Parts: sequence; structure tokens; C-alpha cells
Amino acid sequence: MRNLGEPVRSVARSTPVGVCTRRESQPEARSGARPWACALRVSLLLSLLGLCGLALYPVADGWRGADAQPAPPSGSTHLALELVTGLRCAPTLQGWGNIGGCGAGGGSASGGTGAKWIGRGVSGGYVDLQLLASQAYSHDNYFSTFNTRIGTGVLPKWNFGVNVPILYKAGQVDVLGQSSTANIAGFGDVSVEVTRKLGITNASLLTLIVNAPTGAHDAVREGIVLPQHLQLGSGVLGVSAQFEHTLDRDWGLMIFGGTAGYNGWENSIDDWRAPTATAYGHVGYIRGPLVPAAGLTLFAKPLHDRERGDDRLDDNDPLFMVVPSLSLEWSVDWLALLLYANASLSYNGFESVSVSLGFSTSLF
Repeated sequence: MRNLGEPVRSVARSTPVGVCTRRESQPEARSGARPWACALRVSLLLSLLGLCGLALYPVADGWRGADAQPAPPSGSTHLALELVTGLRCAPTLQGWGNIGGCGAGGGSASGGTGAKWIGRGVSGGYVDLQLLASQAYSHDNYFSTFNTRIGTGVLPKWNFGVNVPILYKAGQVDVLGQSSTANIAGFGDVSVEVTRKLGITNASLLTLIVNAPTGAHDAVREGIVLPQHLQLGSGVLGVSAQFEHTLDRDWGLMIFGGTAGYNGWENSIDDWRAPTATAYGHVGYIRGPLVPAAGLTLFAKPLHDRERGDDRLDDNDPLFMVVPSLSLEWSVDWLALLLYANASLSYNGFESVSVSLGFSTSLF
């Protein structure tokens, strides 16, 4: 078995390339991926335990004082405070971040769904920093993502942000009839987002996201172009729009929204990703500093993606998926921690599962 972990090279359009496709892995082929896979699982488990410990530490004090806490200000009170004092007041509860998404979890297998932050959020500064580490598994492929998001809300009704993902992907591929383990790491496609707050209480958000083709889309190993799901980027510009509305309740919040994404035209190696749409809902319950939440996302696209000019097989590229999720956020005014997990299910059965750990703070 060969390990194709060589530096990434770019292949010109005029250069003949081979076609690399997935197939069912034999036991001998999977054995090469076990050492790093075990290490990833162990490190992820330790991180999960550490995050749970941090989140559960303030529970006792939060529950003891929950009944004595005054009622949080309503949306109209927040607005009055902003008008009188000129200070920005964050909503009591909100779905205040959505990082990750298409590309971070391996293309369509992830359902275009990133980790959703649901809770109090962070406040006190003009610059927000979010870090999210994710591990996804789909069809004998492993996708690790470390995403950094820097955002600012210097204007009362506008937010701006940039997402910079670092990816590591590994999977079994056929190279000239021989099964091999392909590994690739590097920057993914960087995205820039602009959010407009709507309504007198800012309960609705409209976001425009533009993805720049900064990730390698034509990475090769020994002259063979890697399959689409193992590439780091799309090779073309992409645009998506998102609308979201939050219902604030005494016990927590409910979030409903949807997205529509155009993933660009055909790139230089004849790969193409179909337009996508999602509809989602999340419910979060406040318990002191903790906000446990559950969500459901519906993912759909009208056509199959194309790889080297040919449609991808329906077995590996479903047109419709249901993605249930669970999350737990712990937060104080300047710091928030997130534990998030989801699974993607289609008419073909199980598609993928992912676990994410998040950290967010407000600076300056």
C-alpha cells in the first residue's frame, strides 16, 4: 500500500490527468489509516472531556442563583437602552454564530451545515474572535477542520466577518487500480460575510456570504488528481444568502431560518458543485450559564455534483438529507464555549457524523 502524503502540486489544464474515484475499502486498505484515526479519536475524546468539565464547573452556582436573578430585559428595553445611552446591547439569547459549513466537512456529505452557536453570546468588545475545531467522518473519509472567524459589529445594524479554515482530509482512493490512502492539509476557501439586523428588536438577520477560491482544487498525488471530496477548495467563487429569525422566550429561544447557495461555475478540472438550499430550526433552553439546544436541518439540491465532467453517483452524493443536531453552550459576558454534534441521514442511509468544539471571546 502506498501513502500519498507528498506536497501538493498544481496541475495545468493542458496536462493529462488521471481520474481518481472512491471504492469500498478492503481491510488491508483501511489498516493504513488506523494509527492517525485512533490518535484523532483519543485527542477528540480528551478535548470533549475537558470542555464538559469547563462547562459543568459553574452549574451548581448558576442553578442556586437562577431563581434569584431578575428577569432579563425585553427587546424593547434593549432598544431603549441603546437610544438613551448610545451603547450596544446584545440580545439576551441568540443564534449568534454559524461557522463551518460547506467545504469544512467534506462537501455535500456534511449537508452544508456548520456548527450553530446558540446561547447568550459574548459582548463587551468591538472585535469578536471565534475558533471552531471539527472532526467529521463520512464513507471511510475523515475531515478535520480548524476554523477562525474574526468579526466586528461597530455599526448598530451591521456585522462584518471573515472565516479562515484550515483543513486536513484523508480517505481511500483508487490510483491506477491500486487502493491507497490519500492525505492532504492546507487552507480551505476563505469566506467574507455581511449581516444586516432587521426589525425594531433586531430579531431577524439577513446575511450575505462570499467564498473566495483560496483552497487548492486540483491537488495531485503522483500525477493523479484527487477526487472532489478530498480537495481543499472549489476553485471558483461562491455566494450564499441566509435569513434567520429568533423568537425570545422566558425559558430560552427558538430559531428558524434558511439558506440558498450558489457554489460557482465549473472549475479548471471540470468539477462543479450544484446549488444548495437548507431550512433549519433550533430550540435552546437557558439554565444558568448553560444553554442546551437541539436542532433539525433539511438539506436539498436539484442536481448532482460533477467530477471531471461526469455526474457523481447518487450513492455518494444524495440530493436530500436530514441533519439532526445537539449542542451545549456555556458562556459569560466575555467568553463562550460550545460542544456541538450532528449526523446526516439520506434516503441511502447514514451519510456522516461530526463533532465540534468551539471557543469565542469579545476583544477590545
